[in-house]
Amino acid sequence: MEKNKFLIIDSRPYGLFSIFLHTIDNIKWAEDNNYIPVVRWGPGRRDSNHGRSGTIEYRNTKDPSVLDKNNFLTDSAPASYNNTPGMKHCQCLYWSKDGWNNSLNPWEYYFEPLNSYSVKDAHAANHDVSDIFMAGELDYNMQNKFLIKNIHLYEPLLLWDLLGTPLEREHRESANRIILNNIKIKKEITNKINKFYNKFFKEDVLAVHVRGTDKKMEFPHKSLPLHAYLDMIEEKLTEKDSQIFVASDNNEAIAEIFKAFGRKRTIARPAVRMSKYNSSDPICLTSATGPEHGEECLIDCVLMSRCDRLICTDSNVAAAAAYFNPHSAITYLNRIYGS
Repeated sequence: MEKNKFLIIDSRPYGLFSIFLHTIDNIKWAEDNNYIPVVRWGPGRRDSNHGRSGTIEYRNTKDPSVLDKNNFLTDSAPASYNNTPGMKHCQCLYWSKDGWNNSLNPWEYYFEPLNSYSVKDAHAANHDVSDIFMAGELDYNMQNKFLIKNIHLYEPLLLWDLLGTPLEREHRESANRIILNNIKIKKEITNKINKFYNKFFKEDVLAVHVRGTDKKMEFPHKSLPLHAYLDMIEEKLTEKDSQIFVASDNNEAIAEIFKAFGRKRTIARPAVRMSKYNSSDPICLTSATGPEHGEECLIDCVLMSRCDRLICTDSNVAAAAAYFNPHSAITYLNRIYGS
């Protein structure tokens, strides 16, 4: 491979921690393949297999080895790549023409650059562009994967299969190493996290992440009834008395937890959220999205990672919290409720 070949990591039109996790994956891939990663979070494909070589053969044979393994974006990008009229949803959902936190690059709204190289440096040199998971082999063997269970369908996260198994700790620590060695949250945001943590968090806090809104449409695990969270909180409090920090994409869930466990015990940050648990869309797919919404998600995620225990469903926000803190105890509600 030529010296100083770069991997430019772009976004896709999905939630903050969906694109954060594929960025972590791409950093790992770059390290394994002697590339220099830089993050741009420019527009990416809605359908990650759009334009991928071997897609027709795969549909006919179901053999993932026929696919282009890396699935790079190319200069002649498919129509779903560019932020063209009618396709604006393919821009990073947190992008703003005015920028945020002194940057026009959506990644740098929230995080420091990975290294001393700029996107301009990478683009001027020999480079490839990625907007999706790449680390792992094109097969069904979980032993050769990093974050994603398969890289031909790009779902689901390996974490949810490994929780509670002997492989869980090694898996979470491997992702955590990439984060610790490469990711630095901007000081302005870290200061907000620390200020809230120091003001409201006491000795023990139970984190709860309630994923509602469009979760009800996901496969294979749809949203759970709210009582699943309430019942599990009650169970965990009988094991160890603690405060509750709740993060969610909707205000109804937060209100129900406050109602059940009281304001003295329950903590939540003020943020823009959907009103109802079963709202049709999450904030990031509405006009209320933008840089500030992404910052709110990041702060909630890091605060959850500072708790020793987390109740959650299979959400990318919860997964990121599990990777930020590979030692927390995760109560995975989908496994308990079987849906």
